[in-house]
Amino acid sequence: MTSTISSTNKNLAKLYKWAFGRNRALMIVFAVLMMVGIVIDIQALITISNSGTSTETINDAPTATVGYVSMFIAQLGAVFFSIASAIHTFGFLHNKRSTDMFGAVPATRSTLYFSHLLGGITAVTIPFTVGSFIVMALTCRSTQCFRIELGFILMGIITIVAVYSFTALIAYCCGTSLDSVIIAFGANGIYMGVVAIFIALAYSMIPGLAGSNQFFNTPFMTLFAPAGFSAFFDIYCTLGQMTAMWATVIWSILFTAGMILLGNYAAKTRKAETAQNEFNIKWLPIVIKAGISVLAGGLSGMAAVSGQESSFSNVFIFAFWYIITGFAAFIILHLVFSRGTKVKLLPSLLAYAGTTAAALGLLFAMTTGMGIDTYIPAESNISSVVFQYDHMEYKDPENIKTIIEIHKLMTEGTLKNTPRPYYMGIGRNDYYSYYESEDCVSKYPLSFSSNFSFKYNKKFGFTTERCYYLHCGKLSLSPYDYEKIEALLRKLYNSDEYKKLSNPELWEENFVERISQFPVVADMDITGYSGKTERYYPTGNINLKTDEKFLKGLVDALKKDILADKEYYKSRIMRDSVYAGDRCYCLSIGYGESLGNTIIRETVRIQVSETYTNTLNYLRNNGYASELDNPSFSVDDSDYTDDDSDYPDDI
Repeated sequence: MTSTISSTNKNLAKLYKWAFGRNRALMIVFAVLMMVGIVIDIQALITISNSGTSTETINDAPTATVGYVSMFIAQLGAVFFSIASAIHTFGFLHNKRSTDMFGAVPATRSTLYFSHLLGGITAVTIPFTVGSFIVMALTCRSTQCFRIELGFILMGIITIVAVYSFTALIAYCCGTSLDSVIIAFGANGIYMGVVAIFIALAYSMIPGLAGSNQFFNTPFMTLFAPAGFSAFFDIYCTLGQMTAMWATVIWSILFTAGMILLGNYAAKTRKAETAQNEFNIKWLPIVIKAGISVLAGGLSGMAAVSGQESSFSNVFIFAFWYIITGFAAFIILHLVFSRGTKVKLLPSLLAYAGTTAAALGLLFAMTTGMGIDTYIPAESNISSVVFQYDHMEYKDPENIKTIIEIHKLMTEGTLKNTPRPYYMGIGRNDYYSYYESEDCVSKYPLSFSSNFSFKYNKKFGFTTERCYYLHCGKLSLSPYDYEKIEALLRKLYNSDEYKKLSNPELWEENFVERISQFPVVADMDITGYSGKTERYYPTGNINLKTDEKFLKGLVDALKKDILADKEYYKSRIMRDSVYAGDRCYCLSIGYGESLGNTIIRETVRIQVSETYTNTLNYLRNNGYASELDNPSFSVDDSDYTDDDSDYPDDI
C-alpha cells in the first residue's frame, strides 16, 4: 500500500458491501443479544404490571427505568462490538498478502478507508437502532421518557461512530491485530481509569471535595475516552445536567470528526511495510505503555492504602506499590509490543520515568491541599449558591454572604486542627466526622449529624462544589466553631428567602387556583407535649374544607405568619425538644399534579405553632374553633406512668 491511488473510485459500493458482509456474523450475534434483552424487558414489564406498581396516579418511573437500563446496556454492547468490528474490518492492514491485494483494487486510499468505515458502522448501528426503538415502544409512557430515550439512541449512534473511527485510526497506526486490540481497549480505559484514580485520591485527601461532584459531573471524564461518551451522556441526561450533557454531545461530534480526518490521513500515508511488522506511528506504543503503567500503579497503590488509618506514611506506601506495579506492567507491555527485545527500551523508559515523576509529584502536592481545601469564590463572582442537602438555591446577597462565612469557618477549622494527609483510599470519605456525641443534639441542633454542601454558581458560568460532614464530639478530627456556625444558620433559616424556598409551592403565583383543578385533601394534625414523659403525642386531627375560597384565605394567612416568624429556623429541627411545652400543628394539603398523561400526588406540609395567630384565627373564624381549642383527646401527665411506652390508654 505504498501508492496513495490505485485507480478510480467506482468500486466504493462494492467495497462497502464487502465490508458490511464481512461483519454479518458480528451483526447477527449483536442482534440476537439485543432480542434476548428485549425478551427480558418484556418479562420485567409484565412483572411490574402484575405488581400493580404502575397506575394512573403515579408517573412511569418503573417502566422508564427498564428502558433506561436496557438502552445503557445496549450502548455498552455497541461499544464492544464497534471495537471488535473495526479491528476485524481493518484486519487486512495487518497481513502483507491482504495489504497487497487491497492495494491492487482500483480505488483511492480514501475510498478504501471510507467504504470499510461505513460498512462496519452500518453493521453495528442496524441492530442497535432497531432494538433500541423496540425498547422505546415498550417502555415509553410519557413525553419526557420519549425525549430521554430518543437522546440515548442518538447518542448511542454518535458513540458507535466515534469508537469505530477511533479504533480504525488505531488499526492504521498498528502493524498487527494484537497491537490494535491492546491499544484500542487500553486507550479507552487508560484515560478514564487514571482520571478516576487521581480524582478519588483528591476526594479522600482534600477536605471538601468528598461528597461533591466537582469533577465526575463534567465531560472532563470522557475527554479522550470515546467508549464513555454515551454512558456519561446518559448520566447527565437523566439527572437533568443539561450543560454537561450538551458539552458531551458537542465534544463527541468534534472528536469523531477529528478521528475521521486523521484516519483518512493515516490511510493515505501508511506504508505497506508496516503490516505484520511495526507501528506506523512510533510514539503510540510509548504513550500506551506509559499510560497503562500509571493505571496499574495507581490501582495497586490505592489497594495498598485503602482502609488504613490516616498517616503520612501512606503516601510512601502508595508510592512504593505504584513504582513496583507500574514498572512491571511497563516491562510486560514493552516485551509484547517489541516482540521480545527488538525495540530500544530507553525512549519508553524515559516516558515511564516522566509519567511516574508527574504522578507522584501530584500525589505529594495533594498532601498540601493544593489550595483547593481553602478556596472559596469571591462574593462578587457568585450569582447563586445551592446550599445544604435539600439543594435550595440562594440568590439574596445577604444570604450568600452568610453561607460564605459558614464555609470559611469550616476551612479555618480544618487547617487548624486536622493533620495531613487527611486520608488516602476509597470508601471512607467521611473519615474525619464519623463520631457522634449525645450532647450535640441539644447544643447544635441545626448542624449536628449533617452534611453541608456548597455549590457556587459563578457569574461567568462555572461552578465550585464542596461538601463537609459535621459531627461533633471529643473524637472528631475536624472540630469546627459550632457556636458561630449555629448562629449563622439561625440567621440564614430566619431569612425571607429561606422561608419561601422551604415551601415554594405556597409562593407560586395562582397556587390555589392551579391545585383546585384536581381533588384536594387538607387536614391538620394536632400534637400535645407531656412534661412527665417529655414527649409529644397526637391529640387530634381536623379535616379541612377544600373549596378554592377557603384555601386561598388559609394560604394567605399562612404566608403572613411565616414571614412574621422570628424563630422559623426551629421548623428545620425535626426534634420534639425544640417545641417543649408548646402545642404543635401540622397542616397538610394534598393535591394532584399533571405530568404528561399521568397525575402525580403532591403534598405540602407546614409546621404551625401557637404564634401563627393569623392562621389559627382564620381557622377559628371558619368554624374550627372548637376542634382547635378542644382536641378529641388530651395529654395529661397523670395519664402516664414510668412504664408507659408510646401512647396514653385513651388514645
